[in-house]
Amino acid sequence: MKHLFLTVALLLFLQGCAPNPGASLPAVMAKSTATPALMTPTPALAHAIPLPLPSPKLLASTLPPGPTLPLAIPSICSPLASVPIDELESVVSAPYHPPPAGQEARHHGVDFAYYRRGERLTIEGEVIQAVFSGRVAAAIAERMPYGNLLIIETRPEELPAGISARLDLAPGEGLYLLYAHMAAAPGLQQGKTVQACQVLGQVGESGNATVAHLHLEARRGAQGASFPSMAYYDVAATEAERAAYLRWRTSGEFTHFDPMSLFFSEN
Repeated sequence: MKHLFLTVALLLFLQGCAPNPGASLPAVMAKSTATPALMTPTPALAHAIPLPLPSPKLLASTLPPGPTLPLAIPSICSPLASVPIDELESVVSAPYHPPPAGQEARHHGVDFAYYRRGERLTIEGEVIQAVFSGRVAAAIAERMPYGNLLIIETRPEELPAGISARLDLAPGEGLYLLYAHMAAAPGLQQGKTVQACQVLGQVGESGNATVAHLHLEARRGAQGASFPSMAYYDVAATEAERAAYLRWRTSGEFTHFDPMSLFFSEN
């Protein structure tokens, strides 16, 4: 186009006249405007003058998602949030004292309690954690003698290899842990899954307890058991609740052992 206008100006200068807006365009200009071929760049020109490309901007939203790293879940945890496993023995207030098989007497589990430990004046309100991952087999509120309790079943494949071998579970058996005398009704429902170190509740003195403490029981038993409720030593307990309690405690279907052996191999 620049060459075209220069040609027109040169012709007008040679003719010795000024451009007249009312005059018709010179034939060469009219011909040029009427000929689309002159307005279309040749292929060589098109390649010589590339069209400008937009500059790409690297935005975080356009980045491909990176790999999602799984969170590390501990395989075993202290039942008390502020008491490391290697210090659990120091807060045992009543050790495991098993009765003869099939009897109700003595102590089927272990109790944890303390006064003035670190900045805490009492164990009451201490956070209770799941020792292992597993499934909620019982979530019971305010029934005698356990009060507010949870029972969590852990299957062999969910246990650390060393502990699973030490328990020597029979085919089809799982590990059951009972957490009793919690301060409030469980916030979990039967059948729900939990992870090791997940918060279960707080230490209290519900049920047959005169002081705040955590009562922990460990038993071997057939996988998949559930306890909708259990109660005993209470005139309001139903027959189904008494049967469930005796099934857990004295039937022999669930064999109790010292819970401390889960944390210390010499026990």
